[in-house]
Amino acid sequence: MLDTITFDQLPQAVSKILDELAEIKSMCKDILEMGVNKDPYLTIEEFCAYHPDHPSHQTVRRWKRLGYIPFYKDDETRRVKFKKSEIDAWIASTRHMTRAELNAIREAKILAQRNQIIRGGLDDDYDD
Repeated sequence: MLDTITFDQLPQAVSKILDELAEIKSMCKDILEMGVNKDPYLTIEEFCAYHPDHPSHQTVRRWKRLGYIPFYKDDETRRVKFKKSEIDAWIASTRHMTRAELNAIREAKILAQRNQIIRGGLDDDYDD
């Protein structure tokens, strides 16, 4: 419930309101910064360390120049930076299968063909 404020108390009440407003602004700023930091930016050095293959700086710069990777330029420093979530998505989309994965796929195809032969032969388009 609101208290009645007298004219004499007005400066103190306004001061309290301004203090509380400053505290709310500070809390909002902290919340916004936490949201921004959930998806941090990586420098070229951090990118090289983060990437599973640990590419050289020259390789990363070449990928950037050729448009292979998403990147940003800092407005103040003009340095290149990479958004971590975009790099994660890029790595996932450009991932090549390992030799073991390729062999497993080949073996599954061979097994499927053998089963098809056992069940009645492979379909062919040749007329006898």
